[in-house]
Amino acid sequence: MSKNKKGLSILLLTFIFALSAFLAGCSGSDSEKSSGDAKGDVTLRILVWNNNPEGTKLENEIFQAFEKENPGVKVKMVYAPYDKFNDKFLTMSAGGDQPDLVWIQPAAFGQFVGKGVLMDLSDKDIKKDEYMPNVLELGQVDSKQYALIRDASTFQMGYNKDMFDAAGVPYPTDEWTWDDFLAAAKKLTKVEGGKTVQFGMENYYTGELLVQNGGSFVSQDGKKVTIDSPESIEAVQFGSDLINKHKVQPTSAQSQGMSNLFLSGKAAMKLMGPWDWADTAKNATFKWDIVPMPAGKAGNVSAAAYLPIGIGKGTKHPEEAFKLLEFLSSGKGQDLQIDTISAVPVVKRNAEKIVDMKNAPENADSLATLLQEGKTVMNAPYTPEYAEIQSKIQPVIDNINLKNLDAEKELKKVADQIRKEYGLE
Repeated sequence: MSKNKKGLSILLLTFIFALSAFLAGCSGSDSEKSSGDAKGDVTLRILVWNNNPEGTKLENEIFQAFEKENPGVKVKMVYAPYDKFNDKFLTMSAGGDQPDLVWIQPAAFGQFVGKGVLMDLSDKDIKKDEYMPNVLELGQVDSKQYALIRDASTFQMGYNKDMFDAAGVPYPTDEWTWDDFLAAAKKLTKVEGGKTVQFGMENYYTGELLVQNGGSFVSQDGKKVTIDSPESIEAVQFGSDLINKHKVQPTSAQSQGMSNLFLSGKAAMKLMGPWDWADTAKNATFKWDIVPMPAGKAGNVSAAAYLPIGIGKGTKHPEEAFKLLEFLSSGKGQDLQIDTISAVPVVKRNAEKIVDMKNAPENADSLATLLQEGKTVMNAPYTPEYAEIQSKIQPVIDNINLKNLDAEKELKKVADQIRKEYGLE
């Protein structure tokens, strides 16, 4: 693959899965509200969900650059755990302790807009020409701008080249299919003494399978339940069969006590994003690379991971908050984040830099091509009930995988329940 791919552009992206492994923040006092000190300095609080020490340090480097450009304005990160993040932001907003800015989980974006806790940015002087095509739309609901995107990427398939070589399996190509993937996974799975000692695949996320096959939980307009469509049923059944029929992916019981099967040499393939590159480059004792996701009925597409950032509607410092948001989403922060937190940029001027990102694997330009050709799919429609609906469907899918249940029967059952409860088609 050429390392000189140009014209990187990003088309509709989402998931809520899983992106945030490379995003980092830090803990902070919830009670310290946005304020000025005796000298009139302004402190902007931004609510984030990750707080590992190294990530905190790197994020702070970006904020310090902003502070240098904006004397008198300080930035403080406030931490909330990912699984409690949405409730935390809503509670803070209702209690008059709303942060000035907030990271947003795409699945909860519609809920935040529906509750009126985000500032409408539509009248702001947004530098639209700075962004790659269709990126701004990711922060819009009903054509109104409620967030700007800091970074955007997607999953690809990471694979252990040494394992492929040892098994005599050709490396996957950028155009491979589900059938190709399954054939390789079978050959790469090893059983010794009745026990699987090497799996073909570490963990294939359901959200990715749905996107690749043209399935989804609900339609993009949020009006129709689609988890029981033929495409969705086939995708979920395929995922279950990887575990229960073909046995190329570990069961929950087999996974107990084992972390990162790919890095430990116990799995030949793994879903991987740019946020994984540094850890893999540092700790892998084998040759590895990435390739686009295998194609289901919808082709070699993938659900994207991206980070919208919004401004709290109740901020007392709207001008300073927008300056920070602009800095992060189109300003100098876009230049800094590539080398600090390995976050894929969303501005045109940095379109070619993905292949030069630190720890980028040999086939990194396949990600650039994927984004350039718009082979990413928005998987979470911006409707207020989406996160809640998702939370009702996912346990059913987990149970299908755990107990080897019939996907069609179980999905039709939960789909009918959701139609009745939410009045959807």
